[in-house]
Amino acid sequence: MDKKIKKPQKNPAKKNSASFLDKFKKNIKKQQHKNAAYPASPKPPKMTAEQKKLYHAKIKEEFAPIPKSKYKRLSKEQQKIYRYQERVAIPKKKVIYIIQLIAVAGFALILLGGTILSFFGFYWIATAPDIDLENLKYIESSIIVDKDGHFYQELQGKEKRKAVGIDQIPEQVQFAFIAIEDERFYTHQGIDLKGITRAVLNIVKKRSLSGPGGSTITQQLIKGTHLSDVKRIQRKVMEWKLSIELENMLTKDQILAAYLNKINFAWAWGIESASNTFFDKPCSELTLAQSAVLAAMPQAPSIYLPFVLETNTEDNVSYIVSATDEAGNKYYPLNPKNAERAKLVLNKMLELKYIVKAEYDIAIQQIDSGNVGLKPESTSSTVYSYFTDALYEQLLKDMVNKYGYTQESAQDTLLNGGLVIHSTLDPQIQSILEKNASNSRLFPSQSSTARAASAAKSAATGETVNYIPQCAMVVIDNQTGYVAGLIGGREKTASLSLNRATRKFQVGSSTKPLTVYGPGLDTGVLTLATTFDDVRINAGGWKPTNSGGGQSGMTTVRNGLAKSLNLVAAQAWYLVGVETSSSYALKLGLELEESDYGAAALSLGGYTRGQTPLVMAAAFTTFPNQGIRTDPLLYTAVYDREGNLLFENKAEKTQVFSPATSYLITDVLQMVVRGGTTSISISGIPVAGKTGTTDERRHAYFCGYTPYYTGAVWYGYDENKVIANGQTYTLNIGIFGGSKPGPAYMWEVNMREIHSAKGLSSGSFPARPDNIVTAAVDNVSGKLPTELSSRDPRGSRVYTEMFIAGTVPSEPDDFHQELVLCNVSGKTATQYCPPDLVTKKVVIVKPDSRFPAGVKALNPTFVPANEQDVVYFPAEGEAENCPIHNASSVAAIDLYYGGSAPNDVTVNQNDTVTFTVQGTNAIGGQVSGLTNLSAGTSNNNVASVSISGNNVTVKGKKGGNAVITVTYTDPHGSAFSTSVNVTVKATYVIVLKTNSITLSLGAPLPNFTTYIKSVKDGAGNDIPFSNVNISHNVDTSQANTYDVKYSLGDAMEILKVTVE
Repeated sequence: MDKKIKKPQKNPAKKNSASFLDKFKKNIKKQQHKNAAYPASPKPPKMTAEQKKLYHAKIKEEFAPIPKSKYKRLSKEQQKIYRYQERVAIPKKKVIYIIQLIAVAGFALILLGGTILSFFGFYWIATAPDIDLENLKYIESSIIVDKDGHFYQELQGKEKRKAVGIDQIPEQVQFAFIAIEDERFYTHQGIDLKGITRAVLNIVKKRSLSGPGGSTITQQLIKGTHLSDVKRIQRKVMEWKLSIELENMLTKDQILAAYLNKINFAWAWGIESASNTFFDKPCSELTLAQSAVLAAMPQAPSIYLPFVLETNTEDNVSYIVSATDEAGNKYYPLNPKNAERAKLVLNKMLELKYIVKAEYDIAIQQIDSGNVGLKPESTSSTVYSYFTDALYEQLLKDMVNKYGYTQESAQDTLLNGGLVIHSTLDPQIQSILEKNASNSRLFPSQSSTARAASAAKSAATGETVNYIPQCAMVVIDNQTGYVAGLIGGREKTASLSLNRATRKFQVGSSTKPLTVYGPGLDTGVLTLATTFDDVRINAGGWKPTNSGGGQSGMTTVRNGLAKSLNLVAAQAWYLVGVETSSSYALKLGLELEESDYGAAALSLGGYTRGQTPLVMAAAFTTFPNQGIRTDPLLYTAVYDREGNLLFENKAEKTQVFSPATSYLITDVLQMVVRGGTTSISISGIPVAGKTGTTDERRHAYFCGYTPYYTGAVWYGYDENKVIANGQTYTLNIGIFGGSKPGPAYMWEVNMREIHSAKGLSSGSFPARPDNIVTAAVDNVSGKLPTELSSRDPRGSRVYTEMFIAGTVPSEPDDFHQELVLCNVSGKTATQYCPPDLVTKKVVIVKPDSRFPAGVKALNPTFVPANEQDVVYFPAEGEAENCPIHNASSVAAIDLYYGGSAPNDVTVNQNDTVTFTVQGTNAIGGQVSGLTNLSAGTSNNNVASVSISGNNVTVKGKKGGNAVITVTYTDPHGSAFSTSVNVTVKATYVIVLKTNSITLSLGAPLPNFTTYIKSVKDGAGNDIPFSNVNISHNVDTSQANTYDVKYSLGDAMEILKVTVE
């Protein structure tokens, strides 16, 4: 049905709601007019005795009493005739009515102590409201319309009422209620004088209003339909008067039928609905024992609930307990409290002779066995949407807490008051959510543990149990705060069932922008450039870890939030403080337990009971709304059956964050969805959001927003621990908030469809506020950069960040320092560190003050992998300066020979030369006694080398050149070397064949090499003749005596040549 409700002046839903709400009322009016039995003439016609007898009989048959309000609207003649007909129809009741009114006044005097207060008794009697038979109606269901006024759903949940006539209610059912609630029902005229007398005497005796109330069924009906909101004593007096009046207007069957159709059974209203709810059958099929069970309930429906409930302490959800009989058949045991009162019902029925002893015995036996055939209702004609469930619960809560209704009167009015409830539902969005919630491809597979737990639980209970990954999602319109759509699970099989959208779950890191970074930025305690050391910490015994266990060292708030680093969030929270964090949490609508005022809850989302997706969605609307939180609305107004406005629900707005804070948070949360911890997008639409994953991946969250809508999504199992057959199964969803499939993906799929359906293809978040400025900062210290910031060994650490005006850091970076480091010790070099072992390096020196008060590093010397080559700090108790090098530490060595350290030496073949190795420290001081020496020669054929103590001996072996290198290795493994060039002079013997020759004038020159007889070195080795250098000045054109010189090394021979 999609018929739009027209909007008249008084009530936007009144005109068309008549088709739903007023049809029955009009029929009632017509019927009352028809039964008025007014004659055509203003006076009764003159009749014979026989005619008068017939006329009176007709009056008695057709007369229908009317309320005083309607009586006053009759003409005087009609009033006169009405009184005549009334006297004819119920002459005896009139007398009884007067007598009983006198009795009422007397009891009022006693009840009020016989003092002047008795005046009020008479006043209350006189001012009691008129009986309105319309209040006895029970067929007007309330309806819900969507945000545009179109009919959406009729409220007929498990508390719906199905009216039945008295002829459809078995006598044993009627008698069961009469026996326990009003045993003199058929003999009194509205009030039970005997019961009232007993009640009043009890009040006087005990001086207390507690105890038996002496209320008849008629009084209970009046109380629930006319006087539910009147104070107790005043109500009781009026109740007496109106009960007498009602008995004069209706028959006993009519009163009993109205009572049984309106009575509250906790989970149902009316006997027929209660029978279906608790026994899954109509009341016409109830056994005697079952009738007694239901009759036991009205006194205290919740206490005498037939089912036995068991509450899961982990999730605080109640479940109906089942059992197995000796034959192995499953049944639902009867609540012992109900059983006790049900037996009282049966005792009364036996006492009043409504049943015989045999019937009594069978019923008692059934009740004592605990198996009376209880069976939860298997089907429901109308299954509420999850949105309707949430709306019903919220409206019920508001009626009790804001508008003064009792729980029972609120339920009765809400379900049966013919209300028109204007909801915030957008049916298009709701349809998209419901469609995707049933798409199995958007969910992770059922875990093997969940499958095993399902099988074990099914075997243990005898019924099919299947633990599957579940979800919930809430979508809120950013502009209005209207809850546009809501799902509380993958499928909906029952009304007012478990609604995960309004159930609390752990939110994990989704809390960080709400309770850590938002408050920190807003109060100026943090900036996006503030840095924390992302390493394991110990905060008073609390030792959090990052998801995945990694550690990244000094990290900005921007990156800490974008990458969801727990260690950064925890330290930031300690800096922000519990008072600031919790006050913002409350302003955002989060619900905190006493144990939630700590770091685990407010920094990492480990709340005692968690937060609902509805609460989280509402909190995140603050950011796209420039820091203003709007209360999430499920309804905007409620009208009664007459079209009168009962209550209006206007959204309250709270400025939680400044526009600048919201702008900065949104800027970072856009990084989250662009690869921070997930990757999602909507074409043309900016997206921002935060993932959340709890310990052991039990629950996964994603809260995100666009300029138009905000949505929160939860994934998990309904139960994290299942116990079956003595074994405990732990059920974890096993995914992250940003996983696909998972919460972020479900959000993306739904939001893409929603924006497409609404024709939204572009948009932008609020513009950058004027008080947002930019500045260059160092991303290690979070302070102003220095020249060293750009010389970080890993690359420049300077970047540009946004700040709220007035929060730009003013101090220069002091984390980066340039140190002269000893390569051996890794500490600051001293004057004794060898220059060759010293390096100038830009390092990061982390001060202890980098941690907030109460927080310290779990391992003070730990350095994350990405800081291994740059972080410098001494171990605890260790000096900062190099502890290795001192005055005795060698910085260089030299080879001394003949009192000096020559670079070159010459040695004759077969001769030796000895050097002394002398050390020098870094400041030029002599270091002697060096023993850990090694030496080598570049040409072992020319010269050899040997070491003795600190002396190095070189021996010439053959003529030529060699480089001698000596190395000293200190105790720490540092090596120092020096070299000397050695020239070896060889000794040669040249033997000529002759010492002189004669050449003819003009003769050619001979080959002078032929005159060499032999050439040998000092060792007697033959040397090639070609090695001999031959020089001469022989000129055969001139007669003279000439010399031919033969030389090699130091050897020389001369050949005399005579030219003639």
